[in-house]
Amino acid sequence: MKKVVSSIVLIAFLLTLTAALFTGCGLFKSISYDDVKLNLKEAGYEITEMTGKEYVASDDANPFITEHELERYLYAVKGDDVLHLFIFTTIDNASRNMDTIGFSGLTQGQSNEVVYCATKQAASDAKI
Repeated sequence: MKKVVSSIVLIAFLLTLTAALFTGCGLFKSISYDDVKLNLKEAGYEITEMTGKEYVASDDANPFITEHELERYLYAVKGDDVLHLFIFTTIDNASRNMDTIGFSGLTQGQSNEVVYCATKQAASDAKI
């Protein structure tokens, strides 16, 4: 009986420790559109914002993204550093479109309903 109780306590401790480590590393942290925008403005980036409808109608739009899937789009540039930030309506829409979004030479990532493509410096400046 003591072994069973000890095992349960040990498992509970390990699960708590694992959750604390993931939270501490920011693994579950979501990307905030407003925070990214503020960070980029403070770093001196020129920012262009569009609604999903405006982005889909633009000449540079990804043909696989539809306006009902995309809420907002942000493009930031400072010299050679760029960031494309796509805010989708759902995590599923973001995951489905992540494979179709790609810019040569840029790092790509997803956090919940957000997909981004950026140079390393732009991602660092945006704090994502």
